Amino acid sequence: MKKLGCLVVLLAVLAAIGVAGLSGRSDFFPFGREKGDGSIKIIAEGQPDDAMMKDVREATDAFNRTMEQVMGIRLQRNVKVYVGGTEADYQKILEREFNLPPEEAKTIADISGGWTGGKKAVTAINGKAGVMNSSSDRISTTAHELFHQVQYELSDGNDTDEQALFWLEEGSADYVGADLAARLGGKSMQKWILDVKAELMGAPRTVSPQSLQHNTLEQRKALMGKDLHSYQMSDLMTWYLLTTRAKGHEGEKLAQYFRQLKEVKQGEAAFQNTFGISLEDFLRQFDRWWKEEQTKPAVLHIEAREGVSQALARSLEAETKAVQTMFQSRLGQQLHGEYQIVLANNQDDLAEAVKTYCSIPEDKAKELAASSLWIENGSTVLLNASQIESDRQQSFTVGVMLMRVMLGQRMGQPERSVEWLMRGSGYLMGVARLGEKGLGTLPQYQRAWLDSLRKAGRLPQLAQMSTADGFRQVSQSYSDDTASVMAEYATAELVSRRGWPSLIRWAEAVRTTGDAQKAFRQIFGQSSVDFEAELQSRVQRQLVNAR
Repeated sequence: MKKLGCLVVLLAVLAAIGVAGLSGRSDFFPFGREKGDGSIKIIAEGQPDDAMMKDVREATDAFNRTMEQVMGIRLQRNVKVYVGGTEADYQKILEREFNLPPEEAKTIADISGGWTGGKKAVTAINGKAGVMNSSSDRISTTAHELFHQVQYELSDGNDTDEQALFWLEEGSADYVGADLAARLGGKSMQKWILDVKAELMGAPRTVSPQSLQHNTLEQRKALMGKDLHSYQMSDLMTWYLLTTRAKGHEGEKLAQYFRQLKEVKQGEAAFQNTFGISLEDFLRQFDRWWKEEQTKPAVLHIEAREGVSQALARSLEAETKAVQTMFQSRLGQQLHGEYQIVLANNQDDLAEAVKTYCSIPEDKAKELAASSLWIENGSTVLLNASQIESDRQQSFTVGVMLMRVMLGQRMGQPERSVEWLMRGSGYLMGVARLGEKGLGTLPQYQRAWLDSLRKAGRLPQLAQMSTADGFRQVSQSYSDDTASVMAEYATAELVSRRGWPSLIRWAEAVRTTGDAQKAFRQIFGQSSVDFEAELQSRVQRQLVNAR
């Protein structure tokens, strides 16, 4: 973070609300730099849980060794890493070790996962921060903070926002954190960068790369919006830089850049001396590339785990291409971005895949695998291939799955969605895919849906299914099939009135307005409440007349 004083540092932290791996720098404090042997001492504040301490210890044990392997360096001073068991403990560390006033320390504790002071060789970790949900997260955050210590040492304290480039300072720390986590069995580097891309593509708005260079106080105020995704943009810029200008020598080039800061004390000059391109030219290249990435058809990496037949993998790959073509013809656009589709052999293998690819704890992974055909986690979709052996199942599932991913990407805020419409859109696209293969027409499916609702004996309330919790409750009270049928029947009615593209226009309106209900009225011409009541009465009459 910047070294413009306490107020500016606080603004820098606030600017990054909502991004994973929030960290702080506190190098404006006038402490000396004592030499040491690079040892890292972990000090627990309060009672951090065992998993937290284990992962912090694993990260610190591996840090210097990994730095020597990838950069040919190691810490030169002894560093203290304080781990707060609670947010209150973390706040105490910030007050005591960084001399922050209580009010300011509390604000920082509320929103940050870590805080580093290079001059004092002290790092603090917030053991209860929202970013610490998995082992991979805890390891990467610890390494991120320790790399800020490396930046300070290599640059001889010139790694400040007045001199260094903000995006490369934070992006390189995230890069090193992700790399160490991957080496220690966490999320892969591919998963890390694909998640970054997916989050940025789904973000309603993002910070401009040009504003992530050197920031004045007023510019930092402008970055305070929590949905700007400043860290993710910094990560993407750093990854693109290293991929295009330092392939195979990523660590060495990062070390060289911070050494250059020591010599020239100016980020732009250090950047050009290290990477052989001016910052201005690099930003132009990055902007052009990122715009192309956001508009080209999605790249889907299908990975078949052991026991999954290659024939099934090829069949699903063909289905993804067919669904993309269907998206273009029906919706007027295709899915963008880059995703992994992981095919698991059975339920147990799905749980193992969720644990491995997503760094989700084993008990939670098993719970998800037991209740799901497929699981979406950022840029990764994991599928139980044993449940989709027939041609019909494959076509329907891929249609549903990719439509859900498409809507989430266009919407950017799926938690604000109308749940029955989100789910119904996916089901309807799966049915449409079956129709294209001659496996039934929409009118035939609609009659079957009504028959299914009639046999259920009672009609679920569509209005109760507008939230995720409500949909879940209806599914438990009736059945998953009954809730799903009601959702797809209602969605089919909207499509018959407004056309297939209305589904995407609605998702994009949610992204723009931040309000699913407002977007519904804007695209479908009436409130969701009125439509739900109208549809409910209509279905009820049809069921009565069918008796």
